[in-house]
Amino acid sequence: MNRSAAWTAAVLAAASGACASVQAQREREEYLQSRLDSFRFSKPLDEVWPQVQRLLADKNYPMVGKDGEAVGDEHGTLYSLFSPAKETSRETDGSRWLETGWRKDQTRYRVEGTPDGPGCRVVFTLLHEDTTEHGHDARERKRGLEMELELARRIDPEAAAGIEAGLPATKRG
Repeated sequence: MNRSAAWTAAVLAAASGACASVQAQREREEYLQSRLDSFRFSKPLDEVWPQVQRLLADKNYPMVGKDGEAVGDEHGTLYSLFSPAKETSRETDGSRWLETGWRKDQTRYRVEGTPDGPGCRVVFTLLHEDTTEHGHDARERKRGLEMELELARRIDPEAAAGIEAGLPATKRG
């Protein structure tokens, strides 16, 4: 095999591996979304919400107001004024939401919790910073499936294990 053919074969093999990796990631996300769309915590939102705050703090997402205080991550007034972070807002229907500030990787989360019978549902939305306008959200918003799964691991390990048991196997080659 000449050098050009070997180079072409190597590039094609790398591209094929990348495509398989992208496909595996897509299958993982589709599976998680289908399972997490129907997943509900059996505990009420009042018991789950502190774990939402703790998870965000553990992942270094800054929070303001009572959310920051609850996890020992208190920021001053100046930070609160200029940060996109928003303290938990409780709605009349019992739902609540919060938004974190920017993490160093230019991501932040909006988290929404909704009562559902005796339990609740929590949805994370990942926001990326607009690379052309510092401090503003990009239009792309993506479901935070890995954060939702991590929250399930913390609150209901048995249910999380059931979800993870059905994850599509990743091909290793």
